[in-house]
Formats: sequence, structure tokens, C-alpha cells
Amino acid sequence: MNDENIKKIEAIREFLREKIGNAYAVVGISSGIDSSLVITLLATSIDIDKIKAVFMPDKFTKKEDYDHVRLLSKSTGIAIDEINIESIVESYRKLLDSDDKRIEGNIRSRIRANILYYYANKLGGLVIGTTNRTEYLLGYYTKYGDGACDIEPIETLYKTDVREISKILKVPEPIIHKKPSAGLWDNQYDEDELNMTYDEIDRVLKDVFDLHILRGNYEKLVEIYLRSMHKREMPRSMS
Repeated sequence: MNDENIKKIEAIREFLREKIGNAYAVVGISSGIDSSLVITLLATSIDIDKIKAVFMPDKFTKKEDYDHVRLLSKSTGIAIDEINIESIVESYRKLLDSDDKRIEGNIRSRIRANILYYYANKLGGLVIGTTNRTEYLLGYYTKYGDGACDIEPIETLYKTDVREISKILKVPEPIIHKKPSAGLWDNQYDEDELNMTYDEIDRVLKDVFDLHILRGNYEKLVEIYLRSMHKREMPRSMS
């Protein structure tokens, strides 16, 4: 067991306890490894009765995702509510005459954020984010969608770190080994879209952002980082 990863786990737990305090923690569950790690960390950091977990499937959600959410609920001891968002998406589609899968994917993500903030408002809670460092640096999340939250506990962890720490904390193995996907449209997979594996991506990002090494073949990811800069900045104002 890697001592460095144990230190990271304890630091995140302390961060969660400090920032959440006695408030409710509201978290969206996708059945992917990132949200699964976050809810597992929450379950070992604060009172599980103060955790509101919500699974929000749609027409693209696979049967295995439902199965994995049940596994996660069992492994953490946390009841995970289910709200299917497809009827809400359909109302947007009719209203806006949408037929662009990427735009509609962002709508799906923002609908989920709205639901989480509904519960945060209702319970006087905080929305807990699930974006890792790899996604953050690449802007690989929806602005005001899965990027909308009050606390980001795993934003310091690269995707490869998420995998290793998930193994240590015994996140269900089928979740750890499934192909990463945001599930925003049919057959959407992260590594296919990025045209690189997360192992390759993290090696580059660690060189560039941790070691400040820049090689010629790193141009693609640096370009993605620069193009997504607006997601990591506060809204501009005249003040």
C-alpha cells in the first residue's frame, strides 16, 4: 500500500470534514469511478445520514450502470436515490428544437446540476463535486454542469491516482475496471474522444504541470488546456 496515497486519502477526509461540518453533503452518482470514489470518501469521513446521493440516469444509461450503483450503495451503506431525467431532456428538446448531441449532452449535465442544487437548497447542504485533476486541466467537464459544485475533493488527484486510491478504499471492482465515459450520448467514451489513454494523458500532464517539462509532442494537450481556460476562470466583470 503506497504511503503517499494513504496521506492523500487522509488529507481529503480531513478536507471534507472541515468544509462540510454539520451540513448535508449532496452528491451526484454516475456509477463511474470518480463519483464512486467521492461517495466512498464521504462515507468514511462524515455521518452517512448526512449524505444525499442521487443517481440520475437517462436513455443512454446502460444496465450495468444500474447494477454498479446498487453495488456502490451496498459497499458504502448509503441509500442512493434514482431520478430519471429523460422526460426533462425531452422537454428541452421540444422547446429548443435541439438535434446537436454535444449541446444536448451539456443540457443533460446541467439538468443534473439543477437537481443537485435543488436538494442542497432543500437540505441546507453543499454540492460535492467529482471532477479529478486530469479533467480539470483539460476542461473535460460541462461548465455549470458537472463542474457546478461547492467543494471539489478529488481535484488534486489525476485519473490514474483515482484508480489507485479506489483500489485501496475497495470501490467495487467492476466500477474500477469499466471503460471511462461521461455517458452524455450513445457510445461516448473518454479515451476514444481524447484519442489517448488516461495513462498517456497523465504522464504528459504531470510533466507539464508538476515538473514543468514541455516536449514537442505535448502540444495537443497543452492546446486543450489553453482552449478550456475559460472554465477555470471566474466570470469577467468590470470591477
